[in-house]
Amino acid sequence: MSTTSDGEDGFNWIALFMITMRLSILWFFAQKWLNYKLLKGKSLNVITFILGAFGIMIMNVLIYYLLRSIFIPIFAPQYPIFQSIIFLMNFLEGFLQGIILMSLLYAINHFKQWQKEAIENERLRANELELYNKSLKSQLNPHFLFNNLNTLSSLIKSDPETADLFLHEMSDLYRYILKTSDEELIPLETEIKFAKNYNHLLMKRFGDNYKVTMDIQDLDYYLPPMSLHSLLENIVKHNRIDDDYPMVFSIQQDGDLLTVRNQIHLKKNVDSTGKGLNILKEQYKYLTDRAIIIEVTPHLFQVQIPLLKL
Repeated sequence: MSTTSDGEDGFNWIALFMITMRLSILWFFAQKWLNYKLLKGKSLNVITFILGAFGIMIMNVLIYYLLRSIFIPIFAPQYPIFQSIIFLMNFLEGFLQGIILMSLLYAINHFKQWQKEAIENERLRANELELYNKSLKSQLNPHFLFNNLNTLSSLIKSDPETADLFLHEMSDLYRYILKTSDEELIPLETEIKFAKNYNHLLMKRFGDNYKVTMDIQDLDYYLPPMSLHSLLENIVKHNRIDDDYPMVFSIQQDGDLLTVRNQIHLKKNVDSTGKGLNILKEQYKYLTDRAIIIEVTPHLFQVQIPLLKL
């Protein structure tokens, strides 16, 4: 039996109906109050909360006695419509209901706000990462051109015929780069073909002093464009390759990793921007939570790049 009703022992359907009506109206009022404050640009602070609770309390008393004035004369005329003890209990009950309803609405509102901000932050983060990835790609193309112009320069001095062939091959390679510049991922098979063409160029330049073994079992993977080329560039750029120091290295697939392992014969002076591997690392940070693995020993340099599935 409700503490604010006059029903006899047993289940009181009239009291249940009155409570349901009151709570429905109070919930509607509380929502309108919060929406009104939000539309006016007010923050949901303690004052808003207290005013809402007091408003619910007053509404509760008014609704309760309005319903009593309707139902008491019909169903229980022997009871008075107004009683001071019931009024006091109803007053306290309304304040408690106000606190509960306002707390619930505050929790719902804050959750919706958090959800909205989380979605917006994720959208902004995605846009930021996309712009950053485009920035990385814009750095990669000049990086490729810079390194290969250095190679071409050295070939012009030592072997003009090979330099001419290198220039034609380089234009084909650059055409490939421009073609894939808007792609985030390309098939492993495409990158392997690109690497083979580039190795073919370097073999013409270095002859028997440049040897590579390649072991690829499963081509059903993807990776960022120019990934393998960046690793091949590093080998040529940082190491001596001549009769005294022939370069022997391997490109090997180990499950979902592509491993490039080469001997170390470091040049004394290398004009390096240091961007190649760093750009590749950042691209992988954008695409996946899997990182590039770099291992260096006194005689071997090894890089493992993750192979990705769409």
